[in-house]
Amino acid sequence: MKYKILWLGVSLFLYGIALALPCLLFNVVPIDSVGGSPSDPNDVYAMRGIELTFFGIIGLLFLQIPAIGWFANPLYWLCCITFMMRRYRFSAIASLAAVLIGFGGTFSAFWFNLPADSGGVSELALNQLLLGFWLWLAAPGVITLVSVISLLKQSARLTASSN
Repeated sequence: MKYKILWLGVSLFLYGIALALPCLLFNVVPIDSVGGSPSDPNDVYAMRGIELTFFGIIGLLFLQIPAIGWFANPLYWLCCITFMMRRYRFSAIASLAAVLIGFGGTFSAFWFNLPADSGGVSELALNQLLLGFWLWLAAPGVITLVSVISLLKQSARLTASSN
């Protein structure tokens, strides 16, 4: 594909912006509210993409279920490499897997609270998916779309040349 570098650049730009923007909005809730003050509804924390990338690795070490979404990052880099190598089928599969794992793992945080501090006093409850999250998913989504289009063009060329 003639515009391969352009599309990879768009994808990397989206990924970089997603790392800088707030991605997830959490409510900070106390673990044991018996005898304590009720949770303040304004006690929220917006986590940026770069923080999520770092804490995702730590979450994997501590076997946090939502941290499974972190595996979308190495899959994204794998799809970028295979896309540049013109292995569009593998690139499409890897990038689609990145989108599905990233969405599924992160979406599971709506059901599984994450630790908010080292003292075990409060937890983070996912409240909202923000713009950075959607841009993070759009980065491998762009590679998926361009890889599928490239595959279709390759098969059309093969069909035309065999006739």
